[in-house]
Amino acid sequence: MIRLGILTMTPSENHMYFDEIAMRVHKYNIMLYLFSPLSIKPTTEMVDGYHYDPTTNSWKNEVFSLPEYLYDRCFYGEDRKSMEARSVVSWLKSNKNIQFLGYGLPNKWRLYEALKNDPLISPYLPSTKKAANAKKILAELQKYQEIILKPIDGAHGFAVYSIKKVGKKILVRTTKQSMIIEKLFDDTNSISNWLENLLTRQIFLIQPRLNNLDKDNAPFDLRIFLQKDDKGNWKENTRAVRCGEANGLLTNISSGANVITFQKWKEQTPYFNHEYIEQELNDILNTLPAKLEETFHPLFELGIDIIIANDQSLWILDMNSKPGRKIVSLTDSTKLEALYSAPLKYCSYLASNRNNMMSNQN
Repeated sequence: MIRLGILTMTPSENHMYFDEIAMRVHKYNIMLYLFSPLSIKPTTEMVDGYHYDPTTNSWKNEVFSLPEYLYDRCFYGEDRKSMEARSVVSWLKSNKNIQFLGYGLPNKWRLYEALKNDPLISPYLPSTKKAANAKKILAELQKYQEIILKPIDGAHGFAVYSIKKVGKKILVRTTKQSMIIEKLFDDTNSISNWLENLLTRQIFLIQPRLNNLDKDNAPFDLRIFLQKDDKGNWKENTRAVRCGEANGLLTNISSGANVITFQKWKEQTPYFNHEYIEQELNDILNTLPAKLEETFHPLFELGIDIIIANDQSLWILDMNSKPGRKIVSLTDSTKLEALYSAPLKYCSYLASNRNNMMSNQN
């Protein structure tokens, strides 16, 4: 029987997504487990976690050996436990007896460095530089008049800053608890100390601020959510447009953005050349997932965030190997079944491939 484990930092909490997957295991002859990387005993490689019982439709606390297949849904902070969990997951990925559904992607800088010279992808990548010091940030500001600072490992729009020249002054804006916080600096000298202090907290990247404001002066972007099917092929589950608040910075749902279907957005924007945009999107989707796997490691799912600027240029803003799923339920609930079944189908595909390889070796 196939044994699949889901890795999460909080296995004892309720997870609707994991419960939905669990309710479908009987269709695929899969035994499902749920546990934290920190609950693995290093000496015995036994795990203290939860096993789903299809007969009672409930999770039972058990001690079990490491499952042969793992689905990594850990989200890490900056705390000590997160750092320990990262190390354990890295160790698990080096175990030849264990296969992950997806092996994840590196940080935003490594992604950019790996893709910037690819002739099919580089035209869609915004210019990106490491924020080595305040002088470099201010040089980019002088060049573009408005720039974005984002953490190299950031997610959910956390610690994203807009820096804009306003005459001789400089306006810094960020979002905290869904509210815009602003600070106006008189000149480059006064902002330099603030920037240097900011750079001591984490590593930041610099990008030009792209013009993705709609007619209400609200930022928007396109999220495309992909998963592999039972034959190992990439399939698009959902594409939806996320619309932030007027005069805002972020389009993250966690920051209060609204979500509409791509079709509805097309109807609301007849002034765009949608045939051209969809052709560009198809070119990206036909190239990017395969390139990421070729350059890094096998993946199972992918969230691609794309900015469609007012001049109809397309820009790949982010690539996430652990994408959120809210856009599916918010735009098309008929696709939820495919969403919940996908990890089980893909795990079955991997197991079948492994069995075939072992048979051929014998």
